Amino acid sequence: MERKFKKISGTEAHKTIRFIGGIFFISIMAFIMSCSKTADPATTDPDEIDNGVPCPEMPTITYHGQVYHTLIIGEQCWLKENLNIGAMINTLDTLQNDSIVQKYGYKNDTANCSIYGGLYTWHEIMEYSADTGSRGICPEGWHIPSDEDWKILEETMDNHIIDSVAGWDTTGWRGSDAGGNLKNMGTKKWFNPNTAGIDSKGFRALPGGFRNFEDGSFDKLQSTAFFWTSTAASDSAAWYRMFSYTHADVYRSYSKTTNAFSVRCLRDQ
Repeated sequence: MERKFKKISGTEAHKTIRFIGGIFFISIMAFIMSCSKTADPATTDPDEIDNGVPCPEMPTITYHGQVYHTLIIGEQCWLKENLNIGAMINTLDTLQNDSIVQKYGYKNDTANCSIYGGLYTWHEIMEYSADTGSRGICPEGWHIPSDEDWKILEETMDNHIIDSVAGWDTTGWRGSDAGGNLKNMGTKKWFNPNTAGIDSKGFRALPGGFRNFEDGSFDKLQSTAFFWTSTAASDSAAWYRMFSYTHADVYRSYSKTTNAFSVRCLRDQ
């Protein structure tokens, strides 16, 4: 069977070529603009920038149904999200020494847990042990970082050179810019000005605030991050680290174990 082709005039052919050429030009321009938008840092949301390098052979772990990403800093392997496990209870209730992991959510809002993680008393994160470096509520093979672990992190991340970990024994604000290097970028989660918040290694410290044990109130969301260590300071207090939206350095002190702070996990070595 012979195929029949419709003859087209020169004018119609010219229009067809112009139409196809126009489509091709638009496609190329869209591709160029798309590439340029992706590559232009000025158009990238700072809160979405990820400078982190995952721990070798373990980029993520799944724990209690949630995926956590890992992060290598020096010789330490951290989880880069605040821990968020357990049943949320009302702020007027007290966390109990039982087989159930419990947490507070800032303002009793589960959405805040999803962003900033849970808030825990020291004894709850330690599973009512007082052993420094205890696994606590961390995944198997991980532990609640000790005061010494945090000193190593600070020394690694601060451009103010101190010859030994012992140089970080002081309390209060110390160093120069470890806080800025560890804080999440941008001002969507941190208040302005988020001083020096460049998150140079991808730690993404978030300002989850805290719960005050005295009256069950919450405070400091988006302005301050509080992280427990596993090191006790006394029978009723433990060491912690604090980051502020107005500081580039890191604050070290101890607090009542009944206050509720955020927690990160560190892999065993």
